[in-house]
Amino acid sequence: THLSTGDLLRAEREKGGPTATVIEEYMTAGKLVPNEITVTLLKNAMEMITRTTGKTNFLLDGFPRSLDNLEAWYEIFGRETDLPKMLYFECPYEVLEQRILGRAKFSGRPDDNIESIKLRFDTFKAETLPIVELFRSKGKCVEVDTSQGRQDVYNLVVAHLAEHTAEEF
Repeated sequence: THLSTGDLLRAEREKGGPTATVIEEYMTAGKLVPNEITVTLLKNAMEMITRTTGKTNFLLDGFPRSLDNLEAWYEIFGRETDLPKMLYFECPYEVLEQRILGRAKFSGRPDDNIESIKLRFDTFKAETLPIVELFRSKGKCVEVDTSQGRQDVYNLVVAHLAEHTAEEF
C-alpha cells in the first residue's frame, strides 16, 4: 500500500486541526515537518489500513527524509524493526525545477514556486542526503535515474521491484 507523507501532511493541513498551522509554516518554508507529526500520521494511516484491509506491506513515499525521521520511527515501532530498502529517485536540480514549475500551473500548492524549491533543495542536501548515505552504506539503497521520461522511470522501478520479494522491502 502506497502512503505519501506529503499527501498525509497536506490532508492534515486541510482538516485545519491543531497541527495545520505548523504543517503549513514548515512546508511553505521548504523545511521538514516535525517528526512527531509526520510519524504519527504515518502510524495512524498504517494502523487504519491494516485494520480495514489486513494489508501490512507499505511503500512509504517521502520517508524517512532525515536521520531524525528514522530515529522517530524507531521510537514508535521499535529498534528491532529491520531497515527496509530505500528507492532513491535521483534527478538533476535543473530538471526538478522545471518539473515542479510545470506542476505549479495545476497543483495550487503554495510550495510550488522558485523560492520554496530552492529552500526545499537546501533542506534536501542538509537533511536527506545523510539518510541516503546511511541506506547506501547498509546496501539498502536502490538508485533510480529519474531524469528520463516518466514511462522509462516507471519501467525501471517495476523491473527492480519484480526482482525482489515483498519481504525485502
